[in-house]
Amino acid sequence: MEKIYLRELEKALALPSPAESLSYLSSILRSLLQSLSIAALETVVQATPTVDDDVDLKQFCDRFAQPSDGLPVEILDALVPRIRGMVFRGYMTGWFETPSGQNENLVTALVNWVEFRNKRPAHGVLDAPTTELWANNTAELIRRVVAVAGGALPSVTSSAVAAHVGDVLIPISIPLVLGDQGIVIGKVASRKGVWKVQGQVLSWTDAREITFDLAPSNIFAAEDKIVDKFKWREVPRSSKSFLILNNVPGRQTANFVGRTKELDKLKDWLMDIADSRTCLVFGDGGFGKTTLVLEFFNNLLEGCVEGDFKLPSVIGFYTAKRTKWTEEGLVHFKGISDAMEDSVRELMYCFSPVLGKEWFKVDGRALIDKAVTVFSGEGFTRDDVLLIIDNTETLSTSQVDAEELGSFISQVAKRIGRVVITSRRRELLAAEPVPVSQLPESEALLLLQKLGKEYGARAVIQAGEPRLRQACQQLMCKPLLIDTLVRYIARSSSGIPEGLDQILRKTSDELLEFLYEDAWARMTAAVQDVFMVLVSLASPLDGKCVGDVCTQIGVQHAEFQSSLGETYFASIVDQGDSYDLEIVELAKDFFRQKKRRVPGEESERLDKIAFKVDKQATERYEIDRNYRMDRVADGFRSEYAKAAKIATIKKEYGKAKELYDLAILEEPLNAALHERYASFLLRTLGKATDALPYAKRATQLDAHSADAWLTLGLVQYKHGDLAAGDAAMSKAAKYGKTAQLCFLREAIARYHVAKQEPYSKRAMPLLKEADRLVTLSVKSGMSSDFYYLKNRREAEKYTHLIRTLVTQINRREVLAENAAQRT
Repeated sequence: MEKIYLRELEKALALPSPAESLSYLSSILRSLLQSLSIAALETVVQATPTVDDDVDLKQFCDRFAQPSDGLPVEILDALVPRIRGMVFRGYMTGWFETPSGQNENLVTALVNWVEFRNKRPAHGVLDAPTTELWANNTAELIRRVVAVAGGALPSVTSSAVAAHVGDVLIPISIPLVLGDQGIVIGKVASRKGVWKVQGQVLSWTDAREITFDLAPSNIFAAEDKIVDKFKWREVPRSSKSFLILNNVPGRQTANFVGRTKELDKLKDWLMDIADSRTCLVFGDGGFGKTTLVLEFFNNLLEGCVEGDFKLPSVIGFYTAKRTKWTEEGLVHFKGISDAMEDSVRELMYCFSPVLGKEWFKVDGRALIDKAVTVFSGEGFTRDDVLLIIDNTETLSTSQVDAEELGSFISQVAKRIGRVVITSRRRELLAAEPVPVSQLPESEALLLLQKLGKEYGARAVIQAGEPRLRQACQQLMCKPLLIDTLVRYIARSSSGIPEGLDQILRKTSDELLEFLYEDAWARMTAAVQDVFMVLVSLASPLDGKCVGDVCTQIGVQHAEFQSSLGETYFASIVDQGDSYDLEIVELAKDFFRQKKRRVPGEESERLDKIAFKVDKQATERYEIDRNYRMDRVADGFRSEYAKAAKIATIKKEYGKAKELYDLAILEEPLNAALHERYASFLLRTLGKATDALPYAKRATQLDAHSADAWLTLGLVQYKHGDLAAGDAAMSKAAKYGKTAQLCFLREAIARYHVAKQEPYSKRAMPLLKEADRLVTLSVKSGMSSDFYYLKNRREAEKYTHLIRTLVTQINRREVLAENAAQRT
């Protein structure tokens, strides 16, 4: 890849003007830094031990959803020390070091470039002298990066892309080249668990847009990890980026068309902080209310809503449901008050991965008071918080319910934060109205044409504009009916008149039943079984639950999703890594009728699968809840500790350390807090020496804490003290950590000690012992353990690393200078 960037550098310098050169040079440097940061992430994932679920890596991976120019610099600044300490001591020498003849090291020079990019090209004015100066500076920066980090760039062969880090070969799972051209990554996103990279080819003459599908095991996936409900999102702004804590789902469609008037109304409402607290997006079913709201707020999070106005710091999205998992177990909401109060509790997950029982002992105004107190304690005002409540009409079915709903939302809007509501009704509350009705004819026509191309509906593609306009008018320019028509034509290969006839002569329910029967007839028997099991489950449906059913039936999850997308069986809330599924009532009745018609033995088999999947969902929830309760919640009880956690997520490490110190002073006997602080010092700051006293203190305060002993063991191993680390791991196993995990950690420690001194007398015995311990880890693993698969993959990774190192030592292929750096 080094040759690719040097070749493009020559092309950029040959352009006729400094402005053109600077533009393309910036693209080259952006691609170069992205490639280096991806390679560094892959190296850490593949050749270093996972620490604390690698939450430090996850924040970097999440931000590739909208990568800024500064993100690769932050990643490399954080990971270069980790790679030097555990993989290769000579990794990117010159990143921190200042070479002779230079006034600053490479990382400082790159930070200055990022500041220039944000200040001048992005949000300021570039005059001719500055353009010429920074064209020269950027070209020199590219040369310096290639000189310092060229060896860390992946190599490209006909079959694979891989990086050589010292003596370790790191396969790269993320596409970084297309043919002999580099790539600029614009977005890494997941929809319903399927990961895609969107970007452009690095070319001055043809920078075409490209999209790649990623393997399920790519570095951005959060498989088998505890995923917090809320995530920080970096939003580009005119002055500097702004962080928003949110759980806003992804867009519902890639073919959003029009609605300019409605989007402008939402923007005007958002800007009018002083006078308007509530916004009501209302209209009949099928006009796209939820689609509109998600489009607007996804645009907001991507920095695509123009204007210099105050952004909320917290955005919560709540979909009205009848059942859901809570800390009290599986709850069935019986009335409007239960569901409304749950929307407030859902918002509080932005501060903690688990809510204590005290949140379920209060309701009504007492619950609102408690939430206000927490937000105020964290430094948030009511103008910093925004809550989106979707489909409120499902919560209130009577006049009394509607009045209760209006009263509750008014209280939330006055005291907690601003509120956006979607509903089919004009709810009884004072709110800024955003009516959503039929599309203008021109927008309906554009939507029909776009959908025709996407679904491959030949009759729509071949039809003239007058015929398509007539079809839009007949469908009342209703997006749902337009989508239904195009899907039907594409599936049946029929013409527009036949499709319109099928749609227009039926009532809404008759139309859906017709579409259900049509889709059912095209499904395989196995996919039909999946739907019949889903309507038999007691658990709320999400991606993991659906995946369990698909596994039991023997169907690929992707095949089921394809069938699900053929018609309107369910509403889907896309959370990126996973999704929530709500099958509509008419579809539930349809599938239940189908299930009643199957033979008794077959129906019994489906019921057994449903029972097993419900049991798996309950076990998964309990493990998740216990993890959060036992380790995270206890460590972050005080306001200082919670603030330290938030500062860490914001990468304000100096502030986080100060807050941790204050939290320790406030709770000097909190063992979990000491363990979390030790983990922060070790994992985030890389200061094992500073972490040691806090890790030891945690075990003294709670001698039965498996987490405390595990963290102490990791700190001791970081110091190279195998005996002390082993003793701590033994205690961790005694008090609750799995043998699989503890054996694995002992093996990993021995591998890294041997790698630091490959030709010492103890290197080969250590590697032999490491191989034995990895084998013990694999044999002792239990599939019922939540982390079984993650630990199994980690064991497989280190089996390969250990045996490769043994072979290299025997062949005298390991260079002493390629050993990891002693810490």
